[in-house]
Amino acid sequence: MNYWFLCKVSYTKELEDGTVKRMKDNYLTDATTLTEAEARMHEEVGRSMRGEFSVAAANRMNFVDVFTYPNVDNYYKCKIRYVTIDETKGKEREVKNQVLIAANDLLDAHTRLTKEFASMLVPYEIIEIIKTPLVEVFRYKSPDERVTPNLRPISEIEEIED
Repeated sequence: MNYWFLCKVSYTKELEDGTVKRMKDNYLTDATTLTEAEARMHEEVGRSMRGEFSVAAANRMNFVDVFTYPNVDNYYKCKIRYVTIDETKGKEREVKNQVLIAANDLLDAHTRLTKEFASMLVPYEIIEIIKTPLVEVFRYKSPDERVTPNLRPISEIEEIED
């Protein structure tokens, strides 16, 4: 079972005035263990970041779902609440869940969340929407899906004649 991990990546950045500043960015990745989450951060962030960086922290998050959309840079943590009935005891039970959704602004986050939960059979209430400082979300990719830019298919490589 995969879990979501919030990873803080620490690196040094040169500012426009020439000074050097230590920066921290937040990323979210799905992984089965903390060790795998840290390894995935090194793999994913290492592709785009030049220079040294380190994974300063990695914490498991309790998101029941993560909704990503192309060309959106903001992520919102949303809390929803609904009531279920415990069939063994016959009592109502309140359930609170957290989801992460990519959106352009707060209103867009609410609209997209409502659309994603439109098929939910029980009534629910959105009780909180908070903008997060996430830079990017990295979903799991199987080894077949991972392609590095310097690799070419074998069919494109010409045989070297002796």
